[in-house]
Amino acid sequence: MRAVRDTELTRQITEVHATSRGTYGAPRIHAVLKRGGALCGRRRVARLMRVAGLEGRHRR
Repeated sequence: MRAVRDTELTRQITEVHATSRGTYGAPRIHAVLKRGGALCGRRRVARLMRVAGLEGRHRR
């Protein structure tokens, strides 16, 4: 059950990350998902991003 929810959440995370052109990290993606009604924690978002190989781009 958790794997199914993680898969769906990873899809949403990847979508938000792509929309932000790779600039959003876990805290901002978590905020976007929370506004959209998703129930998840920031650490879970960070874990799923790490597994998917996603990172937010740093400012110069």
